[in-house]
Amino acid sequence: MNVLNEILHWSQDRPKWQRDALRRLVLTGELEDADIEALTEICKSAHGLAEAQGYSPLTKDHLPPNGTEAGHVNIQSIVHHRGVNALAEDQTVTFGTGLTVVYGDNAAGKSGYTRILKSACRARGPEGILGNVLSGTAPPTASVSIKYTVGGDGIQHEWTGEGDDESIARVSVFDSHSATVYLTEKTDVAFRPFGLDLFDKLAKACKTVRDKLECEKRALGAGGLQTLDLPEGTAAAKLVVSLSSLTDPEEVKALAMLSEEEKERLKLLGKQLVDLQAKDPAKTARELTLRAGRLRSLVNHLRAADGVLSAEAVKAIFDSQRELQTKREEAGKLRDATFPAGLLSGTGSDSWVVLWEAARQFSETEAYPDRKFPVTEEERCVLCQQRLEANAAVRLKQFETFVISATEKELREARETYTGLYKGLDELRVTNETVEEAVKEIRIEVESLADEVSASLTEAEARCGGVVKGLQNEQGMPGGLAEYTPVAAKIESLAEQLDQRVQGLQKEAGEGEKEKITTELQELEARERLGKFESHVLREIERKKKIAAYGLCLDDTRTQRVTIKSTAITKVVVTKKLKESFQDELKNLEFKHVEVELKEIGGDLGNMYHKLLLTRAPGVELPRVVSEGEARCLSIAAFFAELSTADDPSAILFDDPVSSLDYKWRDSVAYRLVEEAKTRQVMVFTHDIVFLLRLKQYAKEQDVEMLDQHVRQSMIGAGVCEQELPWVAMPVKKRIGFLKNAWQDAKKLFDAGDDKAYEKEATHMYGLLQEAWERGLEEVLLCGIVERYRVGVQTQQIEKIADISLEDCRALEVGMTKCSNWRPGHDRAPAAQQDVPEPDELIGDIKALETWVSGINKRRPR
Repeated sequence: MNVLNEILHWSQDRPKWQRDALRRLVLTGELEDADIEALTEICKSAHGLAEAQGYSPLTKDHLPPNGTEAGHVNIQSIVHHRGVNALAEDQTVTFGTGLTVVYGDNAAGKSGYTRILKSACRARGPEGILGNVLSGTAPPTASVSIKYTVGGDGIQHEWTGEGDDESIARVSVFDSHSATVYLTEKTDVAFRPFGLDLFDKLAKACKTVRDKLECEKRALGAGGLQTLDLPEGTAAAKLVVSLSSLTDPEEVKALAMLSEEEKERLKLLGKQLVDLQAKDPAKTARELTLRAGRLRSLVNHLRAADGVLSAEAVKAIFDSQRELQTKREEAGKLRDATFPAGLLSGTGSDSWVVLWEAARQFSETEAYPDRKFPVTEEERCVLCQQRLEANAAVRLKQFETFVISATEKELREARETYTGLYKGLDELRVTNETVEEAVKEIRIEVESLADEVSASLTEAEARCGGVVKGLQNEQGMPGGLAEYTPVAAKIESLAEQLDQRVQGLQKEAGEGEKEKITTELQELEARERLGKFESHVLREIERKKKIAAYGLCLDDTRTQRVTIKSTAITKVVVTKKLKESFQDELKNLEFKHVEVELKEIGGDLGNMYHKLLLTRAPGVELPRVVSEGEARCLSIAAFFAELSTADDPSAILFDDPVSSLDYKWRDSVAYRLVEEAKTRQVMVFTHDIVFLLRLKQYAKEQDVEMLDQHVRQSMIGAGVCEQELPWVAMPVKKRIGFLKNAWQDAKKLFDAGDDKAYEKEATHMYGLLQEAWERGLEEVLLCGIVERYRVGVQTQQIEKIADISLEDCRALEVGMTKCSNWRPGHDRAPAAQQDVPEPDELIGDIKALETWVSGINKRRPR
């Protein structure tokens, strides 16, 4: 199974932000704060909580060709400057590329160096670093560094104790604390195939994004709608109580908005309820009837005023005046053309026409009723009553022709129209005592309407005066003429309400009618109050929508599906291998008498957990059944099984891995560590000299490079580092080298004349020289067939000792005898007291051992 391809296919139906997160994780390995911010916005935008965000999902193009792994990490050295436990300052432990064994007695400082590594590397059961709390003074701040390489580039990196280092964190540490964790706790697999860690990182991102969303959601939850005191049971109250993210804002707006008719109905219902509570309903009905009649009289008066002062009426009167002026001008032109000069001034004018028309009426009704006006045939004039001469008769006919002309007729019609319109305006009296009394009646019912009517009357008077003034100036409609707001319809509506109230009073109104009115009134009042708080309600709906949207966002951060998929893939590519490797490791360690298995026990946040269980009694905790040594053996097997799930051959470190182990398992662990050192750097801290020798033996047999380090306690503190192992662990060749170096110091004492110091040092060296002869007997003469601290006998070396000669044995006997004479602990007789050999003799005795060893090694085949 290709893990990355499986994740890519699985991601297709994941939320957009998770697909983008997977892309970022594949490309960069980690998510920074800016990434989390961007991913949170993508998550929110998917549910309308943020503006639309662009996102880039994980695609096949983002996947590395065959997966990528960083180069393996090797530790070069640990440098302790100061501040860790009781370690001496400025000490360095160096590590080789194969197997490095750091030997030291108990309390020598090994665990101090282990804790430094655990603070930077991967370890079950991590520990904090303490200073020297037993020093009696405040310990200094810890100052350490770990130098390491990554891959084969040879570049030296350094971790100085600050922050996390992704590379050095790939080094694994095993000690007593981690052994306990492997045995008693459930653990996830630390090493996984490349790509499987994406589930862990995605689950972590889910939690981080979720925390941010929950914080924002909590801020919204602090709000809420205040109590609106709406009558219980009304539609408005029910709507507010049932508010949710699904409530339609338009429904709220519709219910909160009262039409003009509903507003009037609200007022009417309130008054009707008051009417029904009156002591004498009949009297109240009569008063309301009279009041309605007065209001209707006012309505008729105002509508008459509306007819005169409306925009159409005012425009019509000014248009009429302008038309009259036009017709006058046309008639004047006709007059000038019709009448000769020398006539009386004003002939043909309006007053003259009136005179002419009066003469017509007198002629046709009194003087000459049967003859057409003007009568000119030998008759007398109706005005001067003298005989008409010929020229007078002609002039009268001219006058008649003028008067009956179309122009003059149109002039008369225009004059009549204008006069009629002006008369209506002139006779208009907007306010009077009756009107003022009617306004008082309105004020009893509706204060605001009374004010509106008063304002309308004032506007009407001003408008009327403006129109009259404009007509008198004959300049046309003046600019800025006062506006006029008709109110007759509102007064008529009020009168109709009074009629309805009268009708209600005239009915036999019982409690049922009152209840009906009260219910309707409450509904309208509730809606009116809802309208006052409409914006609050709409904000509450929006808040609930946001809370619901945050809920959907939080659903997109759940890790169940991440864990399920991680578990499925882990079972295929990790768990099976982990179980098989654990059983293989138990076989390698010859652990057979207790049936134990490593079993998966569920997971969360993208992790799959495993635990060591007794096969025949899975409900019983292991520490209650197995011994301390067995427990350590099982933990080591679990550690190696976990390593097998990774392709990362980075370094591993063991701190006293064989503590509490029996000899049979100690030997198996030593062999297993040397085997592992063939493929990765292995570092072992131990105080067990037998275990150390077994490691050296197996490293030699399997041709594994081994570096020795020694830490010890001294006057300056623990953890003092030396490149050589202690005397007890040295092979004969190194012991000879050690004696030669010690001889140099002893000779200096002799040359300085310090006889006592020289004697003490020389006798001590003879004791060590005797131990070196003994080690030579085991290691060289007998070819290591039998060695102390070793369990078995190396019978395959038996043929090599066939060459032992009498000279070999005599040289051994001579050397051992002389050393016995001078080593401390042998009491010599006073008569046999001799001086301690001088330096030349001492070095000769050391070289005798060296010659003996080299001679035997040269003649034997390797």
